Amino acid sequence: MMISKEKFVTINKWAVFFAIFLYLIGIFTPVKYLQPGLLFVFFAGFLCLFHKDYLAPKPRAAGHLWLVAVVITIFTAASPLTSGSGNPLMFLLSLLACLIPCILLLTGSSEEKMPKRKRLKAIVVRTVVQTGIFVIWASVTSYCFIKGTRPDMLFWAMFHVSTVAIFPVFFGRAICGWICPNATMQDALYKNMDYKRPIENLPRAIDAQSSTACMNISGKADARAPLFPATLLLSWFPMFFAETIWDLTGVAWYPIVFMYGLIVLSLVFKWRKMCTHFCWLSSYRGINCHNSLWRIRYNRSQCKQCKVCAAEKACPFYIDIRNQDNEMPATCCLCFSCMEACPFEGVITYTRNPAEKARLKLEQTTGFPEAPKAA
Repeated sequence: MMISKEKFVTINKWAVFFAIFLYLIGIFTPVKYLQPGLLFVFFAGFLCLFHKDYLAPKPRAAGHLWLVAVVITIFTAASPLTSGSGNPLMFLLSLLACLIPCILLLTGSSEEKMPKRKRLKAIVVRTVVQTGIFVIWASVTSYCFIKGTRPDMLFWAMFHVSTVAIFPVFFGRAICGWICPNATMQDALYKNMDYKRPIENLPRAIDAQSSTACMNISGKADARAPLFPATLLLSWFPMFFAETIWDLTGVAWYPIVFMYGLIVLSLVFKWRKMCTHFCWLSSYRGINCHNSLWRIRYNRSQCKQCKVCAAEKACPFYIDIRNQDNEMPATCCLCFSCMEACPFEGVITYTRNPAEKARLKLEQTTGFPEAPKAA
């Protein structure tokens, strides 16, 4: 069977949809059954969707990834996560969820061409980390509702400590690019869904808040950067109010509403617009990123100022990169998509380019962006 890129996406997308259906049935209904292999359906499906441009030309490589999920499902057949006895039907459906895409991809072929540029290693690492954290989150959540104990409390404790106190200081808004389960769902699945969103465009008064036209008060480093939209904090207040007044920290349903609410509401907006304007998870965390110690560098002296910036189109937070000074702003989630999308070497880098260092030194000593020309 010939597998085009569109068919490749469809196979993986519907396998993930089916896995989500089985996951929800197994956790939130009296069935109370989860096959561990089902979690690796998410792992295989998300990675295939993340790297569709690179795996669609090699469907057999993707098939081997699905084969891992098949093997794990078979070997864990006798040890499902359940509060009662086994459920042969749920096991069979879980096996089919990974077996069908595995067979289709292993027996298929493709005439798609590989992209000219190699996949950026940082993006490979990020997608594996994203998908791994998603699987951990899905695991502890299912354990909580099937077994009645709370391993998810440890997950959320580590989640909050790392995303509020650790990562913002060193790496900025890494929560939105590497850690958040909703970000993983959006980047892997929602981005590959082409239906018309109920809210295609935000009102101008709200959408403009994420543009550089807004005043920024975070100092010279972010002088050209967009301000975090006020709607982010406004979205956080109701959650904080409810959690404090009714002491919901220990209530099992609270983190479910907390995260599942984001995942469901993200279907209403365009890709990542929920994250940029209404996410109650990244609001005050994002503010802590203004003094982060390391950021992706934008070497303005090397930029070709293309009419249509491929890096800006790839950015999940719609940063107008060409308007920045010498590094990405605090709104950057360190996904490295801009670095991979830019067709020119040395424009967006991990460290500052020597020519950019010279430009900044000249600007610091003369007060001009460029050396003043003789009259």
